Amino acid sequence: MNALLARVGSGLFQQAFVVADFDGAQRSLRATLGCGEFVTLPATDIEYDFRGGRTTCAIEIGFARSGNVQVELLRPVRGVGLHSEFLASNGPGAHHLGFLVDDLDAEVTAAQALGFERVQGATFGALRFCYLDTWDAFGLYVELVEDPEAMMMALMPWR
Repeated sequence: MNALLARVGSGLFQQAFVVADFDGAQRSLRATLGCGEFVTLPATDIEYDFRGGRTTCAIEIGFARSGNVQVELLRPVRGVGLHSEFLASNGPGAHHLGFLVDDLDAEVTAAQALGFERVQGATFGALRFCYLDTWDAFGLYVELVEDPEAMMMALMPWR
């Protein structure tokens, strides 16, 4: 895991939580982490690459800031994917750390050489992301985000 974090660690920008109670989680994180108000995106059915196949799922998403870190809440609404799988097997909790990278393909190739497989990903315009299966090594997943047009930062302009 250290070799992976040495490659992508400087791009750390996000801590994400999968939740069952979206409103309750927002209140809790505002109180405990000092987050500001959450910018929320409604659940929309989106296609993802998932464990070597394709899946469609909808996830309610919220973004806030705590210090220099983006806090993301994800509530699976329908379909099957990494987030609904996590919630069913672990309950609500810390899910992943997000890292901005310049070249997603190169970082995924390097991560796979270290034994960390790509488990889910998608593309939204120029933004591409994927989750690496770092669970056994780290107790969390790692999300790599390539965002050449700074779409995420346009939604969250504090960074």
